Amino acid sequence: MFRYFVFACGFLLMLSCKEKPASSSIDYEFVKVDSLVLDILETVQVMDYHHEKGLYLLVKQASLEGHYFVVNDSGDIVAENKLSEGPDAFGMVLLRAGFIGDEILFLSDKKAFLYDLNLKPLRSYPYEQNPRVRMIHSALDNLSTFRFSDEENWAIANLNDGYLTQYPTDYFDTLNLVHLINVNSGQVLIGGKLEEGDEFRLGEFYPFMDKPVYFSDEKSKLISTILYGGSTLYQIDPQQGFQVANSIELPRLEPDVLSSVPMAEANLARVKEFRGDNVKFAGAFDEMMGYGNEVLVGYRTGDDLKIVAQNENKSEVEELLPAKKRYYYFIKNGKLMGNEIPWLLPGSLKINVGEGKYLQYADQAELHETEKEYQCYYIYELRQKD
Repeated sequence: MFRYFVFACGFLLMLSCKEKPASSSIDYEFVKVDSLVLDILETVQVMDYHHEKGLYLLVKQASLEGHYFVVNDSGDIVAENKLSEGPDAFGMVLLRAGFIGDEILFLSDKKAFLYDLNLKPLRSYPYEQNPRVRMIHSALDNLSTFRFSDEENWAIANLNDGYLTQYPTDYFDTLNLVHLINVNSGQVLIGGKLEEGDEFRLGEFYPFMDKPVYFSDEKSKLISTILYGGSTLYQIDPQQGFQVANSIELPRLEPDVLSSVPMAEANLARVKEFRGDNVKFAGAFDEMMGYGNEVLVGYRTGDDLKIVAQNENKSEVEELLPAKKRYYYFIKNGKLMGNEIPWLLPGSLKINVGEGKYLQYADQAELHETEKEYQCYYIYELRQKD
């Protein structure tokens, strides 16, 4: 993909700079360094980690009653509550949840709900978007937060906008990448635009691949975001009018059969027609996590067409799982560091649990060769290879 730049004289400060791919001589790897052991019988999803207090937010998997836990680094339960019904409940639909300061934010499809660390309700604010998917106590994305210089806490509240019946041809020109909600007042700020040369602004629509993923936390100076089907990681500065501070090119890896239609033909019928193929065959930047100004971007390839052909008469999803491969890109201080990092273990890295450390999340049967009477999730540290 070609980008167009205007090079200013040497004495001018560039507001936006595009980084070239990092040196191929640098390689990183993930090394197992610790684990989270939970004496909880129910299978849980790990949703977030509170760095200062060493707390995890968990929810019982496929939980109709919304059974949430707060546990410490030792795996001990310090709070639990069922939040689908009753005086403490926020309802059935959850799209994002996580710690923000010493509170817990639950984003539903109509409101933002704030709870204390004992899972007791504090306050709520209206927040409406049209999410594509409504999940019952199963988060679509990790919760990202941002702290302005005035020390107020904000959270990224994008809920993944619903599909439009017909898309305007200037859709990506007007799209705001970041929606922030102030957890103290409910105020919402929006901003951040794709650059002029972005492939999503060149007259093409990529069904299902326009979904963004995010990372920032209270230590981050910028908010990082990339679209599933994109190749540019944007780092946006909300304190400078949501200007793009850095735009970093990330290579898309094969297999990557990405289908698009002209913007003039972008509509709900086209989404339904091409979404399945893009999910199966196109690569996607589908995860982002990190710590401060270090960001880890997850990429999964599409299915290998040869394996698909061999299994064309089999409908089980498991038959195609070996076809997809997972990689991570490491971004530090606005630059791509080293080569893509292959992930060859079960599941994926879910959340950051300390500088350079990430928790692996997968089904317990995939993580362990023998059945255990407790749940155990491994923690990996990102290290530069010798």
